Amino acid sequence: MKNKITKLFLALLALTASNNLHAQDQPMPDYVRNATNIEFLTQFAKEKSLEYETNYNKAVEMARAQNMPISGYNEGRYFSLVGYDQETGKLKYYTTTNNSATKSSLQTANAKSLHANGITGAGMKVGVWDGGVGLPNHLAFSGGRYIVKDNNTGTIEHAAHVAGTVAGGLWTDATTLGFSYDSQVYAYNWGNDTAEMTAAATAQVNPIYVSNHSYGLDFAGSGAPVSIFGQYNAQSRDADLLANNAPYYTMVHSAGNDRNNNFNPGKIAGKDLLSNEKTAKNVVVVAATQGTDDYAGITGVASVTSVGGVPPFISSFSNYGPTDDFRIKPDISAKGVGVKSISNTSVSSVETLDGTSMAAPAVTGVFNLWQGYHNQIFTKYMRSASVRALMAHTARETGPAAGPDFMFGWGLIDAAKGVEIMDEALAGTSLFKEFEITQGTGFEYSFPYNAAEPLVVTIAWNDPAGTVTSQADLDLKKLVNDLDLRLVNTDTNQTYYPWSLTRSWSVAPTSSQIAVRNVDNIRDNIEKIEPQNAIAGNYKIIVTHKGTLQGGRQAYSLIVSGAGGIMPVTDGAVSVENQVLNNLTIYPNPVDTNLTISGDLASIGAANVQIFDLAGKKVKDLNLEFTNSNNTSIDVSSLNSGAYILSIEKNNAKQSYKFIKK
Repeated sequence: MKNKITKLFLALLALTASNNLHAQDQPMPDYVRNATNIEFLTQFAKEKSLEYETNYNKAVEMARAQNMPISGYNEGRYFSLVGYDQETGKLKYYTTTNNSATKSSLQTANAKSLHANGITGAGMKVGVWDGGVGLPNHLAFSGGRYIVKDNNTGTIEHAAHVAGTVAGGLWTDATTLGFSYDSQVYAYNWGNDTAEMTAAATAQVNPIYVSNHSYGLDFAGSGAPVSIFGQYNAQSRDADLLANNAPYYTMVHSAGNDRNNNFNPGKIAGKDLLSNEKTAKNVVVVAATQGTDDYAGITGVASVTSVGGVPPFISSFSNYGPTDDFRIKPDISAKGVGVKSISNTSVSSVETLDGTSMAAPAVTGVFNLWQGYHNQIFTKYMRSASVRALMAHTARETGPAAGPDFMFGWGLIDAAKGVEIMDEALAGTSLFKEFEITQGTGFEYSFPYNAAEPLVVTIAWNDPAGTVTSQADLDLKKLVNDLDLRLVNTDTNQTYYPWSLTRSWSVAPTSSQIAVRNVDNIRDNIEKIEPQNAIAGNYKIIVTHKGTLQGGRQAYSLIVSGAGGIMPVTDGAVSVENQVLNNLTIYPNPVDTNLTISGDLASIGAANVQIFDLAGKKVKDLNLEFTNSNNTSIDVSSLNSGAYILSIEKNNAKQSYKFIKK
């Protein structure tokens, strides 16, 4: 339920906001500047720009010598030369991910309520990279809201349509209204995109926080080997380098439309078709769904196959993942069939197109709205990790079974649910925080759960760039800083694990075993727990890490919703009580008469100690005083033989230990 304070706040903003807010300069906030590696990224942009210029000039020479085109249209898709592959010697083309073919996608993404509550993206700048630009003077972008940032660009239909979906404004054709319609679009050509994205994300005035990339490798004309699909290559690594060093910047890519082209015949059902930046860890890749506005009844197998005359909710063309190391890709889905937006043929032209190109800008628009809203109510922007955590946490369920998959990703983007989580965080009924874990430490957070709503826990982080893999289909882990999320019912000691994909290429899109939630996820930098059959009681979230953290620390974002009531306040730091309780030892085990508790007990003073049988029944309740003591004993001679849980609690810190009574 929306927070009343937030509604009032938005109403006041709507009354006082200037009509030209989007044109005002927005300096980069100090906290963003301090978190952004400006020095590294400045040099990175220079290197990538020089690399692109040298490579592109050579590619033009090769194209002319081979009588190959520089740019053009093929079956309704715009393509252009962007360089050559130094390993294969083949020319490299980018192509738009649209299919030439009635409504906007606002309803499918559940975004109309945001507009009704004054969340329109005012003051935000959003980047759109494409094969050219749209019409800056189109009526949907009146008032100087479309700024061409490249000098060497021409107008194309695709670029206009994409930008219109992201941020097209109110004009005579209201059916083409974009998501973030009070935002200003910065339009770029895709050629030197990495360097330009780096500069835009690090700009000291008017930085962008979200950008759209509805294009990808033109595989048919590239000469690239099939091994490029799912592979973590140099372009994947570049995307992760940029994202990890500019942690407030989120890149959104379309998944591509090649599922019917049999480009990877060794894989079943169109799996393993993502390439280049689309296999990076820190970018968001978007799949395309059908154009229905009423998706409430689309569940189960109807999401991926035709059942009883109902078409599949996933589009017929949208590329499937996963990556070679079985990460959850694509990340999210949005409407990409029958999307109406503006065109470039006149200042009032419109067009209806299909494609993952049309799905990605819906997600970009939602992210831009979320960033603007978060800045309004919390007076700061979110890290990209928070945006991705919110995306996964709130996604509408799609696919053949609960959980993520390699068709839809985490599900269908839900704009309103994301705002609801932010409102709940403001009211204190959900937890939505950005924390940091340092080498050798962990974080624990205890709270009660009333079982009135589903409990959901999500973490996400921007992971450092991984090592490039050149061979095909090698299941080599690309996660560098491997954080672990656990949810524990401290009353019963039951542990819940996050979702992860089944690591097998033979799993079909209709399988109910695409994802599991009973093992450790060692692949993804988004971990989401939806505990099955969770009962009311006391719970604890545990965040730890494996091995050595690169840089000695890792920022991450945490969301907890559905617990019921006000969530306990936390700053993400490990308390003294938690540290002590995590390092206690109990012995002997099995025990006959006296169970000894040993550790730095003096640091926690008095504590509540309880013993439960495995059915959850409390059999002993003690208040012990540990002052000036390193060990104490509990008489358990009266207990029947069997297994028990010893629970020690101090303030919000709680730890449980299993022991056997002889």
